[in-house]
Amino acid sequence: MACWVAQAQVTTVCKRMRKVDITEALLALPATEFLDSGGTNGWLAHPEWLKDFVDGLALDGKVKVVVLRMLPSFQGIPLHTDFAPHGERRFHVPLVTHPAVSMRWPDAQVDEHLEFGYLWFVDHTQPHEVIHKAPINRVHVQIDLVGCKEACD
Repeated sequence: MACWVAQAQVTTVCKRMRKVDITEALLALPATEFLDSGGTNGWLAHPEWLKDFVDGLALDGKVKVVVLRMLPSFQGIPLHTDFAPHGERRFHVPLVTHPAVSMRWPDAQVDEHLEFGYLWFVDHTQPHEVIHKAPINRVHVQIDLVGCKEACD
């Protein structure tokens, strides 16, 4: 499943890549301590188990940044654009989510719920936002890679 809008030039802003086993991450999640980022990006964590989890994904490319993000219930992230100074490609692995949580790319007219248990490519260099209308905390692993060849284009 790919989320895109057919236009004169197709722009892929998000793409469900493949199913991943999130069992161990879910078991470790209750003991994970998150710190408030102080902004609209929610809470962040860098637990010890995260490196092994990401290594187990066998991603093609060099990991530049990996973080566990928790967005509290009903807290969205306003429209913004992230930079990729080294050509980073961003991936998410949703661990805890809800159908009332979606990422939206208004310019591409894409609004996609990132289903848990999958590796998702997301284009963070295009204006995007998170719409969070759910009574649960959304938890994603966010991974920025350089030198990625895994179906990013």
